[in-house]
Amino acid sequence: MIVLHVISGPDSGKQHVLPDTEPQLIGRSTEALGSSDSSVSRRHAELTPSTGDWYLRDLRSTHGTWVNGQRIESRVQLRAGDVIRCGDTQMHVQALNPGAAVLPVTESDPARLQAIGETVATISHSVKNILQGLRGGADAVELALRRGDLEMAREGWPIVARNLDRISWLVMNMLAYAKDRPLEIEESDIGAVVLEACELMKSTADRRSIQLLTHVDPSLPPAPIDANAVHQVLLNLLANAVEAAPERSGRVTVHCAFDAPRSVFRIDVSDNGAGVPIEHQSRLFEAFASTKGQRGTGLGLAVARALVERHGGTLTFAALAPHGTQMRAEFPADRGDPDSDRTRGPLPSREPNTAWDSAIQ
Repeated sequence: MIVLHVISGPDSGKQHVLPDTEPQLIGRSTEALGSSDSSVSRRHAELTPSTGDWYLRDLRSTHGTWVNGQRIESRVQLRAGDVIRCGDTQMHVQALNPGAAVLPVTESDPARLQAIGETVATISHSVKNILQGLRGGADAVELALRRGDLEMAREGWPIVARNLDRISWLVMNMLAYAKDRPLEIEESDIGAVVLEACELMKSTADRRSIQLLTHVDPSLPPAPIDANAVHQVLLNLLANAVEAAPERSGRVTVHCAFDAPRSVFRIDVSDNGAGVPIEHQSRLFEAFASTKGQRGTGLGLAVARALVERHGGTLTFAALAPHGTQMRAEFPADRGDPDSDRTRGPLPSREPNTAWDSAIQ
């Protein structure tokens, strides 16, 4: 017998004891174990017992079913200690002997404590570097003000502004990484989200004399997305691209379109930087595995991929010739969940914004 202990999501703290002889559904339908998580499909996944073992398979759910961080494509056998994720809900698998009491998940696991310690150390190191940058920039501006030297102040201020951007992105990514909030899916104008993110990044690009080019298809249909989450994805991708592009000759290109044959919204963010070394590419989306040395935490791409995948989409990397990098985020227009009880009407079409569909400089 096993028990599923809900460790995150709207139903955190719940426990489901599974009888050894009856298959069980995970989902929001009345015949399922039950979930108030709106990102879980009505019939999300199936649990099946067989000769003392339990097996799990996805039922073509909107966001997929994950075991220990890996999306499952076929039936998998569950083991004690596995973590199942469906939508925003995570469940810990515990073995339960007949007559034994259900025990809560321990928070004092040595591996977990070690991971927490490493995370805190990495973030503390990043904050220290950012504060040093802020202190240096502030000292330069303070000296310039004492001397009444406006030109010196202009030279010091970009240092302050750049480090303010870095600490802002760090805090947003820490919040997203530490606690998954439920997605709030609505039919949204994804083009407007792209343009807003580009506008926010404009001042950062300007400080490094980097050209920011964008094209958004004016005929985009409404997209079923969490606009705030997609906005954070774009800010992370744009921040990486602007950081990678060379000063004064840098170019970052953003392209947003709807791929009708595949029924996906596609956003490409490209830069003409030096590219990602081959030895770092396999760990590109791993948390805290930064390729920027002391300038990064490695959280940006990890958070971006997690948010995209929670939409049921993909975030992929491609090296550009002769150099440069392209990140492609794809969001499904059809989120599956054929038995969902949610229906939404279309949004008004957006008029082309000619001021943005050429260049942001």
